[in-house]
Formats: sequence, structure tokens, C-alpha cells
Amino acid sequence: MNDNTKLLITSGSGGDGAISGIRKKFIPRGGPDGGDGGEGGSIVVFGNKKLSSLKDVTYIKKIKAQNGFPGSAGNKKGKKGKDKVINLPIGTVIYEVQKEVRKKLYEVLKEEKKTILPGGKGGRGNSKMANSVIQYPLLAEKGEDNKEILIELDYLMESDVAIIGKPNSGKSYLLSKLTNAKPQIKNYPYTTTNIETGIIENVKRQHKVIEIPGIEDSNNNLGLKNLKHTERTKLFLFLKSSQDDKTLEIIKKHKKNILKNKAVITIPSYLNLEEKELDFKNEDIEEIKIRVEELLGKTKQNNLSQNEVPEVIVIGEEKEVVEKRGQKFIVNHEQVKRIAERVNLDHWDVMAQFMKILHNKGVSKKLFELEVKPGDIIEIGKIELEWS
Repeated sequence: MNDNTKLLITSGSGGDGAISGIRKKFIPRGGPDGGDGGEGGSIVVFGNKKLSSLKDVTYIKKIKAQNGFPGSAGNKKGKKGKDKVINLPIGTVIYEVQKEVRKKLYEVLKEEKKTILPGGKGGRGNSKMANSVIQYPLLAEKGEDNKEILIELDYLMESDVAIIGKPNSGKSYLLSKLTNAKPQIKNYPYTTTNIETGIIENVKRQHKVIEIPGIEDSNNNLGLKNLKHTERTKLFLFLKSSQDDKTLEIIKKHKKNILKNKAVITIPSYLNLEEKELDFKNEDIEEIKIRVEELLGKTKQNNLSQNEVPEVIVIGEEKEVVEKRGQKFIVNHEQVKRIAERVNLDHWDVMAQFMKILHNKGVSKKLFELEVKPGDIIEIGKIELEWS
């Protein structure tokens, strides 16, 4: 089963704001008219009930949304970049991976869209930057840069009941009797190599049942590896093949929290040696179904996440507006950095307006607090200025 993979996802950059307009006197409707850039496309996930594994994304390594388009004259805003939608099965947990550490971003628990990496904001055109002091701005903002993160997708199957036991203990046979499933049934161990699923039909509701491959005390055991799919299971049906069957002890040893707060029905695994198959009578099956219904009615749904997740998940942390690093002063104000990338350092009028922006955004104040002196180097994004 394809139930775990990693993806490098990249949102779209915002489009640049435009510098445009008419500066001549006595011309009607003159002045700045540069439009804003469009927002960059976002990375969006969609919970799809029709999917039952991550096979559609397992062999994809990178996904990128479209960049926003630049603004233009006439106050025309740039077009928004197209979002990239990733279809995932219900039950997928999404982690952000940084080196060896992973942080949970979101769980896909229902059929809905969720933005996990927003696109960059569009830069403001010069028409938005006009004020009573600067009536014709010669500046516009660069679109906000895209964001890129590595995510890990971990699919955990949704189920109400899980059948567990040693290899060749009759799990597939029981699944076929309880549900509509038709698993392969053979009289030798390791017949089941993947999770089998079925549905118990009830007058009022349906219950999803999964069969876990045979469990043995081994690090490479398929059953133990697939036990993660029982994290949301509410009830276990344990086929006990003998008095000294240690299956539950093995599970607690390798996955100590899997059985925590879960109901377990133990079923003796009787074997009819002449017919070489399990001998469950119809009344036995009906009794199991009744017990399953009773216990599921008493057990509350055990979702991994109880708190609502915000519509947009924020990546990264806020930094100081200005910080001193060695002999340089580093400006971290994102809006100022985006404007700086489009500043013409040789144009005196442009520089005068830019210095005014540094003052208005509190950058100059912070520089003075850090005791900036004439001749010091100020790094703003990709440009460097000498303070004077």
C-alpha cells in the first residue's frame, strides 16, 4: 500500500506592482495609475472520499503553483496565479519536514479544500502609494516571494473495526463472514500481504472493517508495519489461536499506544482439522455482530485532532524589523524589502521617496536605536545602501 511519501511544494510568487501614470499639468485624470500585482497561486489539499491510498502522488516529487501576474497601467490589477490542488484520501496527516524534525500541519478528516501553503501577495502599484506628501510615487512593490517547504504525507486508514491475530489464524475467513469482502483464503500463513477491507451492513448504519496482516514479533513484520492504520479504529477483533498466543503483548511491545482506550473482543480461533478451515457457526457470527454494534455504540469517535485548524496555515515566524549582524544592519520588513528591489539607486527623486518610506515604516527609528552611523552598510533584501 502506498501510505507514505514526501513532496516539495512551492506556492506562486505575487505579481509586481506597476509604475505608471501621467505627470503633465492640466491633463484630465492625470497622476499615478500603476495597478497592483496579482496574488500567487496557493497549494491546496482536497480530501477525496474515492481515494484509498497515496498512489496518485507517490511518484511526484515536486508541485508548484502558478506565479501571480504583474499589474499594468490604468490601475489594472494583475491576474491571480492558479492554485495547485492535491487530491488526498480522507485520513491523511500532513507534516512539514525540516531536517530530521517534522511538525504536523493538517489532517484531512473530511471532504473539503484547505490551503496549506498560501501564495505570495501581489505588490502594490504606484497609484496605491500616493499620499499628500508624495503625490506621484516613483516606487512600486515587488510581489511577495513564494514559499517552499518539504511535506510528508502519512495516510492513516479510517475504520471502525480491525481484525488482528497471528498468521493463518482465520482473519480473512472471519472478514468474509462478517462483511461483503471476498479476501483470498488459503490454508497457509502470509496469505494477506496488504490490508483487506469490508463493510458490516446494519439497518441503521454501516461499519468499516479492516484486516491487518498476521502479526509476529519481528521488526520487518507486515502486520506491525500496518498497525498505524488502526490508530483511529475504535474496536479490535482478536483471533486468539491458542492459550499462549502473545499477539496482544507483541503489539504493546512495538506499538504501545495502539490498544490504549480501545475495546478488544477476543475470539477463540477454532480449527476443523478435517475440512482445513475455521468452523464458525452462523449464530457465532451473529453474536459477534451484536457485540460489535453494542461496543461501537458506547465508543466515541477517536479523532487524532480535536481542535479546528485555521483556514490558512502560517509557515515561518516574524522577525525583528531590523537586526545588527556583524558590521551590517539587516532590514527584515517584508514590504520594505519588496519595494527596495525595484528602487533605482541612481535616481535622486526615487531615493528621497524611499527614505520617506523607511521613516514611515519605523525602519529609520529602529536603525537609530541600534546606533547606526554614517558609512554603515544597510542590507535590504538584495540591495545594500551606505547610510549617510
